[in-house]
Amino acid sequence: MKTLLRSGRFLCFDARAVYLNLKEAHGDEGFPRDKLFDLSTLNLGIFFKEVTLDDEGDEVLVSTRVYFPYNDSEVDQGGESTLADPDRIVRVLAKRGAIKADESLSTHDQRVLDILTKVPTFDPFLLLSQRRELEVERSISPNYFDITEADWMLIRRPVLEKIGTLVAKANAGDGLDVYQEYVGDRHNEKDDHQRIMTGAVVDAIWQGEETPGSRSLIRSFRLNESQTKQFLFAWKGINYYEFQYERHKPLFYEFFEWLGSERSLPRDREAMTESAMDRFIFRRNRAKALIRSTHSTVIRIIQNYNQAFDQLIQNDDPRPFQAFLRDAPKNFLTVGLAIGILAHTANAWDNTASNKRKPMRSVDLEPFYDFIIAINGQDFQFS
Repeated sequence: MKTLLRSGRFLCFDARAVYLNLKEAHGDEGFPRDKLFDLSTLNLGIFFKEVTLDDEGDEVLVSTRVYFPYNDSEVDQGGESTLADPDRIVRVLAKRGAIKADESLSTHDQRVLDILTKVPTFDPFLLLSQRRELEVERSISPNYFDITEADWMLIRRPVLEKIGTLVAKANAGDGLDVYQEYVGDRHNEKDDHQRIMTGAVVDAIWQGEETPGSRSLIRSFRLNESQTKQFLFAWKGINYYEFQYERHKPLFYEFFEWLGSERSLPRDREAMTESAMDRFIFRRNRAKALIRSTHSTVIRIIQNYNQAFDQLIQNDDPRPFQAFLRDAPKNFLTVGLAIGILAHTANAWDNTASNKRKPMRSVDLEPFYDFIIAINGQDFQFS
């Protein structure tokens, strides 16, 4: 658990740490009113994503769990874990004597749990993008959305550039419908009331709002406009994860280089038995294969997105981008998890390998490889 906590925010959200810091800052003023959950005990949970494949092995499944440590200062000394749904949490907390067995969570707490379950990772950007829904009933401390305004603008710019380019392209001619404009299906008459206003639509896409313009854009790709919010959120998310991949790439590639070098073998291997060394090499090769698969998933989704975008912008062919949008909700989940796993793994390596130019001892390497294998799970399947 400590390795998971130190490795980053993507797949593990230590709500407990934020809450304890808020309590300390409030001093004798009592419990902070802007805590994440109404139920104080629930604020002491650590949330994490559990990644598996379905029975057929061709779909990534994600569940959200919450871990309540027995000892707040030693979180890896044991605790109770349960799926993060209200009924299960109530049973666990009732068993611990934190609430009565017939109690239920507040509407606010149920909404927060629903959103924590819905987002593919606990990346602060994604939680910040859901802040309006999280704060329907009351405000939540900005400490839970720990992203600076400078980072926010840095992330927002590349996302808006691509979206703006596409919307401007769709709005360049006299028509609204990109299929009518580029494929040649011009049976419908032009409707001035449905024209895309570039600025308004870009803003709606960024906010994930359903407006006449954003619905028209989704409809123009022959997609179900009733799912506009899902398409917009997933589209923005894939843009965001492309940005995050570029941001983390130097660390990723430094880690990949280490994993493929002799430095990823134990420095005390001369003292190891042949069978122990064979088991170690098998574990390392398994870790390498899983990392390669996870990275391949990220690259394929990002490349498919950019190729579809280029086909639309440069070659006036909207069909690949239609396919991208159609699959965006599924691929957004997949690429978010894959990058989250890579970031967790690379950060854990960065924390574990204090001197990256020298091999580590087997006693330190073995649990690290076990961590890689556990967090990467089974190979991602991409279609």
